[in-house]
Amino acid sequence: MTSSRPGTFSVPDNNPVPFSDALATWVPLAHTELRSTASKYNAVITYKELASHVQEVSGVQTRMLLTNWVGKLLEAVAREVKEAGEPPLTSLCVRQDGTIGPGYTHAPKSVDDEVDDDLELYAAKHRLLCYQRFASDVPAGGGTPTITPKVQQARARAQKMRRVETVRPLCPNCFTELPMTGTCNYCR
Repeated sequence: MTSSRPGTFSVPDNNPVPFSDALATWVPLAHTELRSTASKYNAVITYKELASHVQEVSGVQTRMLLTNWVGKLLEAVAREVKEAGEPPLTSLCVRQDGTIGPGYTHAPKSVDDEVDDDLELYAAKHRLLCYQRFASDVPAGGGTPTITPKVQQARARAQKMRRVETVRPLCPNCFTELPMTGTCNYCR
C-alpha cells in the first residue's frame, strides 16, 4: 500500500513542503534542542531523537530515511553554530550505539584543532566545550572529555575479548597453543 502523503509534508493537511523549506524550519529547532542537551553535563541526543523532535515541534515531517537527511540538518546547524561562535553543538548528536558519525570530521566547527585518531575522543573534547559553555552541573575543575557510556561499554568488552584471546595456554612440551580441550593435539 502506497501512502498518499508526499515525501516531506505538513502534518495537519498533508500538503507537500519543499525539503529546503523543511530544513530551514528544522535548523533553529535542532540548534535549540542541542543547546538544551548541552545544558546537562555528559548528556547526548541520538540522531533519531533529534529528528523526531524537530519534526514533532515543527509539524513538518518527512518520509525520507533518516540517514538521507539528518546529515544535512546537522551540517546546517554546524554552520549556524560556527557563525554564532558557539562550541560544536553537533558533537552532542550520536548514533543509537553512542558513536559519533564519520561525517563529524567534516562538519564546520568553531574550534581550530586537528582531528584525533580517536574520533570518539575528538567529539568528546568538543562535547566538553559545549557543557562548559551551557551546563550548570559541570564538575569543579571543568570536567573531562567523556566518551558516551555505550562506547565505553563496547570498548571495555572489546578489551576484555582481546585479553581473553591473548592469554592462551601453551603445551608444556612443544609450546604450541592448546586447543579448547586443553590437550595438545601434537603431543598426545
